[in-house]
Amino acid sequence: MNYDLNKYKFSMLDNIFQGVQEIPVDCDLTLPDYCPDIGKILKCQISAGVNSRNISGDQLNIEGNSVLELLYSDLEKNTIRCFKTEIPFSQNLNIKNSSQFSVATFDIKREYINCRAISPRRIDIHGAFSLKINVFGTKNCEVTNDISSDDIKQKKSDVSFSQLNSLLQHQININEILDLGTDKNAPEFIIKSDLNISDINCTASDERINIKGKVNIKILYISDIETGKIDSVENDIPINETIDAPGIMDDNIFMIIPEIIYHEEKISADSENIGNLINEELKIMMTIFAFQDDETKIIDDAYSTEYETEVSYENFKFKKFSGALNENIIHKEIIKNSDNKFFKILDIWSNSYSIGMSQKDLNSSFEGKINLCILALNPDFVPFYIEREIKFSKELYENIDSKISDSYIFMSITNIDYKIINNDEIEVKLNIQIIANMYNESEHNLVENVTSNESSPKIKDLKTALTIYYANAGEKIWDIAKHYGTTIEKIQEENDIDFEILDSDRAILIPIY
Repeated sequence: MNYDLNKYKFSMLDNIFQGVQEIPVDCDLTLPDYCPDIGKILKCQISAGVNSRNISGDQLNIEGNSVLELLYSDLEKNTIRCFKTEIPFSQNLNIKNSSQFSVATFDIKREYINCRAISPRRIDIHGAFSLKINVFGTKNCEVTNDISSDDIKQKKSDVSFSQLNSLLQHQININEILDLGTDKNAPEFIIKSDLNISDINCTASDERINIKGKVNIKILYISDIETGKIDSVENDIPINETIDAPGIMDDNIFMIIPEIIYHEEKISADSENIGNLINEELKIMMTIFAFQDDETKIIDDAYSTEYETEVSYENFKFKKFSGALNENIIHKEIIKNSDNKFFKILDIWSNSYSIGMSQKDLNSSFEGKINLCILALNPDFVPFYIEREIKFSKELYENIDSKISDSYIFMSITNIDYKIINNDEIEVKLNIQIIANMYNESEHNLVENVTSNESSPKIKDLKTALTIYYANAGEKIWDIAKHYGTTIEKIQEENDIDFEILDSDRAILIPIY
């Protein structure tokens, strides 16, 4: 006999695909006429942005641009110069699974790059970067929460979880004029720029989502082409975007993944034709997950008091997101360099970093690595470049009951301060912001289906009213009732007990009727 099962239906976030795709960068380039000859290569680095991401069935198509930046000292004046070019790339991946609606996010990591000057005008480049890809989708779920039958006994539990209310991506386009003011020298040529996103916050009202945050930007530029004089400017660009989101509720919990997919800086002039303005064009892709607290009954076990019963189970994990943990870390590091003496620091930045969660016993801590890039002048005003890997950790002193997955941790370096201690040492102070989305996870074996055979009734000795069962401490009344085809309530009433787990060895009277 098949029983009517009542199902509770809901949606959950599903990580459809996780993978890493390496993108090679191999090219032979000739410098344009406006670039002076190469004297010495200081740094060659690759950044990248994904311009379009299309998911069709089980196929993910990626289109983007890798940006090659070459920092070098020129042959004639030994001053710092920069050459930048874009190299398009495309990838088509089989993500194996599909969802009715899904989105892709990308974390770009520099792998390696070898750059060689074939001549003062030509460079040969061999390198690669990797895309850490996550594809998220909506998973439609259902669990049995009731069985319609008088002879079926059900063991039920309450579970609370986060139902996925909405999953969307929105591109934010920013065009901002940065005024350097009168205290900064006007730029003549932009060498490089570094951007990161911080203080992201998301709220909902009247089925609209408001995203707030800021973009921290630092621009290194040449203010005098003839002398090669270098200046820098730092600024914060606010993010304040409102988007329509039908079905969004005011009490939703949000998880956000921001990506800078494009940025370009151009020198502009004011009304008096003075080039002390920089036009910043910026594109940010925001991936937003909105969760709604939910709860339901689940059936852990079931049996018939009348017939032999077959029960099939499914293993199910419930996740309940509980908000974000926001940590600000100040990390100090002494950088030593015996090959060159520090006279002046031109710029310090990070071109890659990683962050993860370490949990040992009851203690939790963030563990991270930062690749620090340092561009400086020695006492002879000759530019040089060094890299150092910095490791940092932050122990969480408060008790964290929730889990934190590495996939849900986002990091930004909001500020880098430095000072020269002596000729071969500098002290670097990093302001690091970490946002970690927390969740609780519970795993259950749920009843998926129940059938009984009406031709196989449970065998009961109707000549006796009671059976004596010698139980051990720790046994569950449910398991005893299931074995004898009776109910928990009858055993509890017969033995004048109100607990469901035995705390000691004892004889139990089992009613047979």
